[in-house]
This record gives sequence, structure tokens and C-alpha cells, in this order.
Amino acid sequence: MIKMIVSDMDGTLLLADASISQENLKAIRYAQDRGVIFTIATGRDYGGLKGVLDRFDLHCDSILGNGAQFADASGKIISSCYFPKKLFKDVLKIFDDLNTYYMIFTTKGFYTTAKPEIVRDAFIDRCITRFKRQREDYENGDQQDMPCMHLIEIKNVDEFLKTDLEIIKVEAFNTNTAIIEQAKEKLALIDGIAYLSSFDDNVEVTDVKAQKGLILQQVVKQMEIEADEVMVLGDGLNDISMFEKFKYSFAPENADPKIKELAYQVVASCEDNGVAEAIYSMIK
Repeated sequence: MIKMIVSDMDGTLLLADASISQENLKAIRYAQDRGVIFTIATGRDYGGLKGVLDRFDLHCDSILGNGAQFADASGKIISSCYFPKKLFKDVLKIFDDLNTYYMIFTTKGFYTTAKPEIVRDAFIDRCITRFKRQREDYENGDQQDMPCMHLIEIKNVDEFLKTDLEIIKVEAFNTNTAIIEQAKEKLALIDGIAYLSSFDDNVEVTDVKAQKGLILQQVVKQMEIEADEVMVLGDGLNDISMFEKFKYSFAPENADPKIKELAYQVVASCEDNGVAEAIYSMIK
């Protein structure tokens, strides 16, 4: 019997316009009404997730920063695995040498070493192309609370590292995907970190143990839930650890081929209510 559902957001639960379909919402509430725990697993921080949850009146736990944090429905951090500060400058050097923009997610805001407005505009341009969004979505629409809109410039990296904040992840992006591949090759040489891509034009770097599947393993153990009582859903390479650790894994038709190969079952695409299809197939 399934006791817990864990779903990725972008490309899995969310439609292209960053909304949740009524069919998927109905299925989630159907499961919750039957005592099943619903959890979102995302690369976002809680602030970036909360806007979506509030908009659709959805109350649930969450895996944040691709596994750097686990939060309860109120946003309280229950478990965490933060980026090793001793490796921070090594990672930034890779992106700087490749002239690639990046955003630093922390427990006290979002940072970058470049001019915030330049990084913001580059990120928005990327999203307009990839997600078919409009610039207005970020200026006064549903995307106005995204990290790119609230970046703070780091003037001195050494001083930044002395502060009491914790680093959740570093996310770099470049529409030239060959540069992202070069960055991954260099990141592979650094012990103590993990790096994953939600899309082929980005890479997200965390502590080596900050992975969705690993933190989920810890949490379900604490909840006394067996692995076979969990179903997971995801579409990207940052979901691989969940698919490796949990048998009942579901990939939407639009998922990365590697994810679809690992999946227990492939369901309809994120645009065609694949999450609802998966839920109804497992929860009667």
C-alpha cells in the first residue's frame, strides 16, 4: 500500500505555464483524503515553492534544493545537507573561467558575483526561450518571486563565506549547452560535491549527499515508511537518485530518456496529467 507520494515540479507536476492542472490537483487531494502523504521534490528553495503552493492551496512537505533540505508543510526545515564552503571558490572558478552566469541559493537569500541585473536578464531570456514565458511574468506576474528577481551581489567572496548563512546550491546556466558539458567535466574532478541538470542548459551543484533520493531515504526511515510504500515521480536527471532508491517510480512521457529507462512505468506527459494517471494507478 502506498503511504507517500513524492513528485518533482518542473516538467512533472507543473504545466509549461508553471500552473498545476485541475486533474492533477484533484488526484493529489484524492490521495491526501485517503491518508497518503504528498511531498514535492524540487531544486527550488522554500520561497520559490511557496508561491506555487499558496496559489493552488496545496499543503505538503517538500524536498528543496535537490535534496539539500527537507521541510514540513509549514516550511520548517526538518533535515538538511548544505554545500561545503571549503569547495565554494573551486566551483565558482569553473563557472567564471567559462564565462557562465550562476546564482547562489542560501538560507538567507540569493546571491551572485556578477551584476544582479545582468544575471537576472540572462536568466529571464533563457526562460522565455525554454519555457515560452513572457518577460511580464517576471516583472509583475506569477514568476516575480523567482530567485533571479532578488539577487544580491557578492562584493568579496571571502567575507561572504564568513557570514552565518548556509549555502544550499549553486546553479549555473548557459544557452550554449556545450559550455555546461565542459563545466560538468571540470566539476567531476572535485570530490565532495554532486552536480545534476534539470535541463541541458543548466547545472546545479550541491553537497555530494544532497540528493533527492538520499534525503528521502532518511525521511521515510524516520517516518517508519518502507521503500515499497513510496511512489516517486520525476522527469529530469536530478530525479535519478529517487528512481534508483525507490521501486515505484513514474516518468512522464516528456522525461529525459535515462529517466524513462529507469522508470517502473512511463505515464502521460506533464501537459496531459501524467501525475494524476500515476496516482490513480497506485491508489485505489
